[in-house]
Amino acid sequence: MIYTHVKRTFFFVLFLLIAGCSGTYSTVDDSGSAAGAGVYLISMADALLVMEDAMQKEFPEDRIEDVLAPHRGYEAKLRFLADIDVITVYAVPGQGRTPDGEVVDGLAFEVHRSGTYPVGGIPKSKAVLKRVAEGASRISEVLPKH
Repeated sequence: MIYTHVKRTFFFVLFLLIAGCSGTYSTVDDSGSAAGAGVYLISMADALLVMEDAMQKEFPEDRIEDVLAPHRGYEAKLRFLADIDVITVYAVPGQGRTPDGEVVDGLAFEVHRSGTYPVGGIPKSKAVLKRVAEGASRISEVLPKH
């Protein structure tokens, strides 16, 4: 009886670790899980301000670090007991299409999370992306991806 309970617990924990390892949310995600719809015509300086503001609001008590590669952005860690999720927001170069059909360069946003705390990390990742998309929308209209 105890062996069966330990075995079930082990497989449940293993499932959570596998299912919660990582995830990515983007403003150009075709799955519909994104907070935005495409590419923003904003400068990298404005994108950094928008991302920094979103991270500071979502992680007011935590240290936020600059990320230089693979794209510019910010990173923070979410902790619960022994579990840690790392949440990173990036400004990714992309192309959008204006209403008159012109293809223009801009920036899309991507939030990546990885770690062992998916219960906290997934909602926090989506909240960061939503804040970033709202901030970028105040500066520029969002264009559909090319």
